[in-house]
Amino acid sequence: MLNKLEFDERNDMEQKFQIGNDYGSILWDVEAILKNCSSFPIVEYPTEDLVKAYPFHGDADYAMKTDTTSPGIIVELSDDLEILIDGNHRLFKANKTGQILFRCYYLQEHEQKRFIVDYDSEIYSVIIDHWHR
Repeated sequence: MLNKLEFDERNDMEQKFQIGNDYGSILWDVEAILKNCSSFPIVEYPTEDLVKAYPFHGDADYAMKTDTTSPGIIVELSDDLEILIDGNHRLFKANKTGQILFRCYYLQEHEQKRFIVDYDSEIYSVIIDHWHR
């Protein structure tokens, strides 16, 4: 299963996040979410729980320079499935520095879909259904 952070080729500052499998992929426009973040609630998660759910595969040196006061982003994929799409480096630092809680903007399923690039409901359903297996 693909789970990665991408940068749009047109502008290396446009942050995207993609998940996918053999059935297709879903690409979120993280930059657009961040521009609209004031409309989403912030939820505090136990750092340890998030670290277990989202193993870190990034640059640890870079991660230790990030600002853990800036919330991550978690989106609801379906009623019982969520994913961290922004904040992996900050989460790593929060864990390493003993931060008990990690704050994230939380987007419900109906909210996050408007930030999916070229959203296709059929592809979305197939990918999410496959994740539930």
